[in-house]
Amino acid sequence: MRSPRLGPVLSVLPLLFWALGPGSSAAWAQGAGAGSSNPSQFLEMSVATVGVDLDSGAALALLHSDWDELLPIWIGDVEARAIAQELQGVPMARPMTHDLLASVIREMGGTLEEIQVHDLQESTYLGRLLIRVDDGAEGTVREVDSRPSDALALAVRMGAKVSVNPSLVSGASDVNFLSAEGEHTVVRLRGVTVGDVSQEHRDRFSVPDRPGVVVLHATEEVGSRGIQQGDLIVEVDGTEVNDAFEFLEEVGHASTSTHIPIRVLRNGEEREGELLAPSGPGRVGP
Repeated sequence: MRSPRLGPVLSVLPLLFWALGPGSSAAWAQGAGAGSSNPSQFLEMSVATVGVDLDSGAALALLHSDWDELLPIWIGDVEARAIAQELQGVPMARPMTHDLLASVIREMGGTLEEIQVHDLQESTYLGRLLIRVDDGAEGTVREVDSRPSDALALAVRMGAKVSVNPSLVSGASDVNFLSAEGEHTVVRLRGVTVGDVSQEHRDRFSVPDRPGVVVLHATEEVGSRGIQQGDLIVEVDGTEVNDAFEFLEEVGHASTSTHIPIRVLRNGEEREGELLAPSGPGRVGP
């Protein structure tokens, strides 16, 4: 049975883009400026989903590169709604602001070729649009300053490439979050990202047909404790888990105060691993 503390999250997630409370639309992060980097060396990433920061309740957009690299960006409820609507194919009777801007770019003969999340200044991510305008044989690419949240909302509408300064990814804060990738729940907790097992996961990671959650991403520290990408987590603290919600609950209910024992299935063999138990109160706010 799912615990009462998950009630608000369970009710928010299916209608995240309608139910989020008021919040700033800035894209926050912790840390110093990322400094400049050659755009040709930027990482190409995908907008996986929008979700909820489990510590603060703030909305975030989750970028990933085949789950090998992760970057959560905190966004406002309007931008979360705009991104989620497009990712989930929710039809709108009339165009919203980002739909309107996409139409204006197209009608003016422009093409949104790429959006970049290129820097971090005073705990705020910076973004830009790269728009090709038709003013000659090959056209000219114009750069337009943008909040990453607005840029991402446009990118999912116009099929634009999403590029990220790699220093932002390597310096990103470890965030506990709950989100959804299509019909499947995704949870990030204690440095490991797990998801409900889909056929795509079974094919990519050779996940066996057995209840559990697949490890989509693990930090280096978690890897040193016996858990790696592609593992199927079948038990948390001696209790079987069947989906990402159960994983979230069992980690939260774990009785140990120092580490949480995990049993995984890898290459047909069961192995032991562990997660660190929380050492103090969760971080509040982005």
